[in-house]
Amino acid sequence: MFTGGWPAAPAPPVAAGPGMHASSPPPAPADTFSHARHAKLACLVCHQTGGGGGRLTFQPPRGCTICHHQAPASSRCASCHQPDELSPPQPVTVAVAVPGHQPVPRPADFLHTRHTAQTCTECHTAPVTLAAPPAIAGCKDCHAEHHEVNRACTACHAAADPKKEHPSLDAAHQRCDACHTPTTVARLTPTRSFCAMCHVPQATNHYDQKECTTCHFLAEPGAYRSMLTTPPR
Repeated sequence: MFTGGWPAAPAPPVAAGPGMHASSPPPAPADTFSHARHAKLACLVCHQTGGGGGRLTFQPPRGCTICHHQAPASSRCASCHQPDELSPPQPVTVAVAVPGHQPVPRPADFLHTRHTAQTCTECHTAPVTLAAPPAIAGCKDCHAEHHEVNRACTACHAAADPKKEHPSLDAAHQRCDACHTPTTVARLTPTRSFCAMCHVPQATNHYDQKECTTCHFLAEPGAYRSMLTTPPR
């Protein structure tokens, strides 16, 4: 996708100056589009003639993708999408749901730098636009097992406010399956990254090499995980 500047639409005719015809528009401002790289194309492919004044026949960037996304599997995406375009976090929205409640949209940051093992076309599949479909954009297609040990929970859930929904200590530290899906809770292990969801100030520079449950509950994370589910009656 081309992201550089584009020539402005021609201005109305102006009074003739030295060396100018009475109906000549002012020169178009310089831009970063390389005509030399597109020399094999006829001007009419992109520009109007006659009364069109040389305006583009399409609206960028979609008009560019019609050509540049014709064969995405063999395209060199990085030739147009520069590193400084792909390196910043890309905001996405994921849906978080628990039984008995409507799904809640949560903002998260997608990082291309953490997905270099995947090819672009594994996620960008829509014809022409190469937009990612909703399931992929929501991360769940790939990250169904995101509750594994040592996952950085705050990478996606940083915007959540667990303390607001868990006012008591018991509600915050035990019987998570009272609200959350039991099969999901059963996969959770209260490691340091899990605790950092709420205890942000203690996530760094607070006995960094220790697991929180070791001191606060006198149990290793694996031993304490049984407390996250409701004991059988």
